[in-house]
Amino acid sequence: MKHLKALIFLFPTLIMAHSDQDLQSAYQQKSSDYQPRTKHLDNGKAKFTNHLILANSPYLLQHAHNPVNWYGFNDEAFELAKQQNKLIFLSIGYATCHWCHVMEEESFEDLAVAEVLNKNFIAIKVDREVLPDVDSHFMGIAQLLTGSGGWPLNVVLTPAGDGFFAGTYFPKNTLITKLKQLQNVWQYEQNIITKTVESVKVALLEETSSTTKLPQNLQSLAVQNLLKNFDEFDGGFGNAPKFPHEAQLLMLINEQMRYPSDDKLNAITTTLDNMASGGIYDIVGGGFHRYATDNAWLFPHFEKMLYNQAQLAMVYSKAYQLTHKPLYQRIAKQTLDYVIREMQNGGFYSATDADSNGEEGLFFIWNIQELKAILGADFVEFQHYFELSNATEFEQDFVIHLKDINKIQAVDLIKIDTLLAKLYQVRQNRKKPLLDNKILLSWNALLLKTFVVASEIDGKYLKVAQNLADFLLDNFYQKYLQRVQIKGQTSQRAIFEDYAYFADGLIDLYDATGHKKYLTTAQKLTDEAIYNFWDKKNFGFKISNNKRINNNKEIYDGAIFNANGVAYGVLNKLSTRTQDKKYQQFAQQLLLSFSTKIHKNPSAYASIVKNYSDKQQGILANTVYAYDGRIKIQSSHNQVILNIEKGWHINANKVLQKSLIATQLVSDNIKTINYPQEKRINLGFSKEKLAIYDEEITLNFSLKDKKFTLAKLTLQACSDKVCLPPQQIKISINP
Repeated sequence: MKHLKALIFLFPTLIMAHSDQDLQSAYQQKSSDYQPRTKHLDNGKAKFTNHLILANSPYLLQHAHNPVNWYGFNDEAFELAKQQNKLIFLSIGYATCHWCHVMEEESFEDLAVAEVLNKNFIAIKVDREVLPDVDSHFMGIAQLLTGSGGWPLNVVLTPAGDGFFAGTYFPKNTLITKLKQLQNVWQYEQNIITKTVESVKVALLEETSSTTKLPQNLQSLAVQNLLKNFDEFDGGFGNAPKFPHEAQLLMLINEQMRYPSDDKLNAITTTLDNMASGGIYDIVGGGFHRYATDNAWLFPHFEKMLYNQAQLAMVYSKAYQLTHKPLYQRIAKQTLDYVIREMQNGGFYSATDADSNGEEGLFFIWNIQELKAILGADFVEFQHYFELSNATEFEQDFVIHLKDINKIQAVDLIKIDTLLAKLYQVRQNRKKPLLDNKILLSWNALLLKTFVVASEIDGKYLKVAQNLADFLLDNFYQKYLQRVQIKGQTSQRAIFEDYAYFADGLIDLYDATGHKKYLTTAQKLTDEAIYNFWDKKNFGFKISNNKRINNNKEIYDGAIFNANGVAYGVLNKLSTRTQDKKYQQFAQQLLLSFSTKIHKNPSAYASIVKNYSDKQQGILANTVYAYDGRIKIQSSHNQVILNIEKGWHINANKVLQKSLIATQLVSDNIKTINYPQEKRINLGFSKEKLAIYDEEITLNFSLKDKKFTLAKLTLQACSDKVCLPPQQIKISINP
């Protein structure tokens, strides 16, 4: 208490909605392993404790002992700003953000900065991973005002919550100067701020709901647009800093499966080979860093995000199905095994930091002397496979990188894995980067879908997917859907992305297991999302229902797949698995609402373009449906199994009447095919016997070449009263 009394003169407006006693009590109730993250200590105890001590977010708790009197993003903070007519300083970041740490240490731990903020502003901290809707809103303002964005994101708002100034990292002295200038303008020239606020509000309004007829060749236009930015030397799209762009890669793989071409295949393999060689990929422990700071993927920003692991493991799994290149299977499995081994606790944690011992990348890099000591005589062999030159030098140490990944054979991998195992054991004894122990529903739902996809290349992941789905259902979906779990405590109402990703993952899990509860839950989640987030006037789904932000609808693919793009796929999937036609109507309306944006720059909206392609030309998956889910079709490397709903049948391969459409599987790559023995029956609408298949049948075949194959299945479904129009279904065959 003494230290706070002594600082009343220094911080005269240290007014708290909760009393100092409340905050100190919350601090004292922390567990014995709680370590206050601050340089302001008195006999090991923090000198300052602000309102963030009441939060459970790891990021907010990192700032709970700054001398800045932070609040969370809540009513009491905004009400206090109105009561005192103070500007709001809103700072957004996340627990594993390197530059957030830098700004914390330089500015938010600094007494001079704290004095300015505490005297003239209400300071609010936001964890962007807990409140991505809030982050999206203020990031939009930052991009309007400055043309760019990033984290930490710092925005100054009026007491009413309207943003008018924004930036990312500010050095301490610059920050103090800017804050004083803004306070002076607020005090003496408020009309300037009012004009800026009005301009921002107008710019944030969504475009009018104009619609455009999407061209038949939308997918090829998106691919052409994407390939214009392809880096032919190192792979990827655009220049450094280089991000994986998973949505675009999945779209490209999807189109390559349908319409093979050398340019698409080259873009896929060049990108995936170079990423897998090391740098952005953690060769020693598995998993991907968030992005590379150079064009060649060598030098990563070392944080690891769960969503990257989920999305890139999905990319490599799909690429393996396309190419059957063992490397891609290896990378997908190592990435998933990494998250199972190091990030799982019922669900999966959010991220690990770039820093350890206060230095970026220290956990992941190596020096020559250390490598020689660990490997001994094997160091010579290590140099044969791995690059240790100026090209891989990182601040006098080295990032592990393979010399030529395409020259490595299976026998080499045995040697390489032995070498890397030694490094992994040593690395485990280093001080590990901070683990962000939030379990986020949406990111876990992305991973759920990936486990299902990866089960097609290794069946062990299907059980992992089921366990994860059941954990998420038990922990996040009781009375209503929630978003965040920290140390077993679930909180925070789910936003739209949580619903979309979770429904998508559950549908895929239903396809793989046949367990109806997953489909039923996905349908329930989708109905709730429509009720909670659907824009009845202009269509599409809003990001959330937070009353303090604009809640625009998003369609652009950023770090993670866009939720509206995913939802478009979910609606289409539900329409083919249920007899409820409303889902197709919502899907058409959603597509229409974003059609003008998509038409202007289709590669920026890769998620929805891919799902549009699936809708127009048939989804490329091992499980597909015909006749509103009445027929389930599952394919493997040598057979297609059809499960036909009771009361329905399809015509046999050899029909007895020329007017009927025979069941037939056709592909240029099919060498032989055996159809099952037909049944011969009489039905009410025909006096003649009919040759049919019903219940479960299997078509066995062999392929000419062991490669990914598209086949066409022609069939016609009938009941004892009616025959429906024939359908042609595209079948994916993964040898």
